[in-house]
Formats: sequence, C-alpha cells, structure tokens
Amino acid sequence: MEQLTQTENRLKSFEDGDCFPTATTTKPLIQRVTHILLRDNEDFQRYFKPISVAFGPLHHDHSPDSKLQRGEKSKLQMAAKFIKYSGKEKEDFYTKIKENINSLRECYDSKEIKTWCDECLAWLFLMDGCAVLFFILHEATDNLDKLGAKDDLLAYVKMDLFLLENQLPYQLLQILMNLCTRVPPLCNPQDEKYKNKSAAEILKASITAFINKNAMSLFGQEQPIKNSKQQQQQQQEQQTAAAATTTTTEIRIDTQQDEPAHLLELLWRRMTKSEKDKESDGTISKLLKKLCPCSEKGSDGTTSKGISSNSNSGDKKRNWRPTFRSVKELNEKGIWLKVSNSSSIEGISSVEDISSIENISFQEYFFWATLKLPPITVDNFTWPKLMNLIAYEMCPDFKNSFKISSYVSFLDSLIDQREDVKLMRDANVLYNGLGSDKAVALLFNKISKNLVSDFWLQHSDLKHQIQAHCNNNFATSMAQLYHIYFRSPWSILVFFGALLGLGLTAMQTYEAY
Repeated sequence: MEQLTQTENRLKSFEDGDCFPTATTTKPLIQRVTHILLRDNEDFQRYFKPISVAFGPLHHDHSPDSKLQRGEKSKLQMAAKFIKYSGKEKEDFYTKIKENINSLRECYDSKEIKTWCDECLAWLFLMDGCAVLFFILHEATDNLDKLGAKDDLLAYVKMDLFLLENQLPYQLLQILMNLCTRVPPLCNPQDEKYKNKSAAEILKASITAFINKNAMSLFGQEQPIKNSKQQQQQQQEQQTAAAATTTTTEIRIDTQQDEPAHLLELLWRRMTKSEKDKESDGTISKLLKKLCPCSEKGSDGTTSKGISSNSNSGDKKRNWRPTFRSVKELNEKGIWLKVSNSSSIEGISSVEDISSIENISFQEYFFWATLKLPPITVDNFTWPKLMNLIAYEMCPDFKNSFKISSYVSFLDSLIDQREDVKLMRDANVLYNGLGSDKAVALLFNKISKNLVSDFWLQHSDLKHQIQAHCNNNFATSMAQLYHIYFRSPWSILVFFGALLGLGLTAMQTYEAY
C-alpha cells in the first residue's frame, strides 16, 4: 500500500511536465557522446577519444601512465611559446579567465566538471587555449614544420581538435585572442594580409583559415575535375583568390548570438553553409526551386509536373518515399553522377562553396540526367570528423536540422555495394583513401544505423525530380539500350560498322537493279 502511494505521488509530480526532455535554444554544451551512437557500434568509440592530445577537462589525465602524456608535454611547450610572443604575462591571461570562469563552466555539462575547482580549471583553460591558438596559427600559415613534430603526430593533433569531448569553449579562445598584443613571428607584417591588422584580428582570421582548410580536406578537390581548359583556368583563378582571402575572411562573431560554442560547431557551420554571412544563399530546396520549373505553381494550383500544391498534396509529398536506391540503379535509369562546380547552383560563388553539402543539384536532359554532388574524401581521418559532427547534432540540449546526419544517410542510400563506390570514384565524386571499395561501402552501411535522416523531407523537390525521371519509361528504355549495346567503345564501333555494312549492301542491291 505504501509503495502504491509513493507511485501515485510520483506520477502526480510529473503531471505538468513535458513527456521528453525539451531541447533549449541555447548554445550546445560540451559533453560526452550520446550512448545511442555507441549502443550498436562499440568499435566506433575510438572516433570519439583523443589519440594524441587532450584538450579541456573531460579527458585530462596527469598520471605518468597516461597514453596522452607525450601530448601533454607538447601542449605545454606550445602554450609557453604562445604566451612568450603574446605581449602579455601568463598572470594576465589567468586573471581574465578567472573573472569569466562561471560563464566558461556553463559551456560544459555540469556533472562532467563538478570536481574541478575554479583555480585548477582556469589554469587548464589557460594552457589548453594558448596551445590550441598556437597550433592553429601554424596550420593556417602553413608553418607546421616549424613545430618540429612528425607529420603523423600533427595529423592526429588536427583530428583531436575536432572531437566533441575534446572541445574548448570558443569564448575562451575569444578571451585569449582579445588580450594578445602580438603574435608569434610567423606572419610578415609587410604582407597585405596582415598589414594594419591587430593580433586579435590575425588570430581570428587564422581560425577561419584553419576551419576552411579542414572542411576542404574532408570534402576536397583531391580528384581532378574533367573540365575544359577555360573552366580549369577559371577554377585556378578562383582557388588563387580564395587562398588570398582565406586568412582575412572572418566568420561573424561580433555578438553573443553569433558566437559559436566551439571549433566543431564552426566546422559544422562551414560545411552546412549556416554562417550568418551566407544565410542569404538559402537552403538547397530554395536553390532547386529556382532551377527547376517543376517546382513552380501554375495558374490552376498545380506544378508544371502535375503535382498539386494544396495541403493534401503537401501531406502526400511528406509521406512519400522514393523507390530508387543505389548509384548502380540510378545509372541503369540513365542518371549519371557528376562533381558539383561553382557555377552549378545559383548562390554558389566560390571554390570553397563546392565543398558544402548544400551543393547538390539535379539536371535533366533528353533521356539522361546528372546528379551533381560535392566531392568527398574517404580516409582514416574522414570518419572521426563525420562521427563527431553527427555526435554534435545529436546533443540533446539544442535544436538543429541534422544536416550532416541526413547527408551521410543520403550517401548510404547511394552506396549499397562496392560497385557503387567504384562508380562514384569513376565520376570523381568520391576519393577512396582506404584502398578497398568494399570497406567504404561497409562503413557507410554501418555508420548510418542509428542516424536521424531528414534529407528527402528537406529536399523533396530533388527527390521528386529523380523519381519522375526513374518513372519515365522512354528514358529508362534508352538508358538500358545504352547499357546493353553502347557501354563499351568496341560495341559502338561494331554498331557503326554494322550500319556501314548495311548501307553498302543496300547500295549494291540498288545498283544491281
């Protein structure tokens, strides 16, 4: 009876509450990766743990047996050199951090740092923040060789900087940058990129350059794009212009609202084109509507493809699922993959934008079509970034559109077997750094098991265009005819040879009569 009374009281206490924890609109906290990602993928745990250096309190370990002890020494050396050239004393940095320690604590899941006293946490933030800025400045200015470390170690440090559990508050980096009056002598003051720039401006620009370089390394242009000489020349000019402005273009961080939570969020913004200064570009759905007449309403309330634009039709579009799947199947339907380029979508104006996952388009021709995708590099350093970006999206304390998760699920829908990976490689859409096409296919199939995907709902126009092409019997027949008879150049020669033979035979018959 007593237990029943306790249960009744407990139920009554929850009557007015929400059924599920409500996501806030505040900045996401630095926290542990959700168990959902690790539930069926325990071997993925290595993607969330630092390999070389621990930044922040979540993986900090002073024990001499720690695997990260070597990285701890390197981190202290970088911090000491940054302070040496900063124009300030370490006490100045410590005092400012201590003044803001409460707001810095609020950037973390409270239960993860409750054992840290303010003094210890402030010193940790000082050492780690200075080391991060020192490393980023060297990477942005192509001076990593001056750190005196092996290339593999430097690559691991870059990878550790984008782990969710290894993040430092961007507010901390702001505090350190704003205090600096000088930077390490890596930047020529006579260079136009650095001339009349304060130390804080140079450091902020180096962070932007660092994010851009790592975004391009993930979805980069490693594979050559087969363009005409004029297109290649234009692309080279764009790359030169982008390189010249990379270190001076800053992501807007002037207000508290614009300030990102950490570097991983900056990478997410970069790859999803969600920075404030690019919001005018709109989502891919808006871009596709401008490109595709099928999305425009007619005078009768329907689109040019006959899809009703009333609310009932909208519900049907929301619940409708595509029947097409892999790249191989799309090829059989006459849909070919192609690398997105800077002129393929309105609003995509620079080479940097090619790497955005928003740069997806579909163009239909006579009986074939092209699906343009941003190029992706798949290697051992791709998966940690992708997995941590997905873990960031799955943090329960803030709302987001799950763009990276949806994009990975979309790629998984295109990749079923090794043949699909090969077709993507042949189209220069995917660069396989793992060596085995089967390994790439298995990884995509495995990584997407527990992902929240909203890709086709967000990009319903793209979905309907592809499905409409697949439902076109004439286009499908022509594509099958091509696959059967014209796939090989030899079969094309045989076909034209047969036509020539028939023509000669007809002429001989005509002359005989």
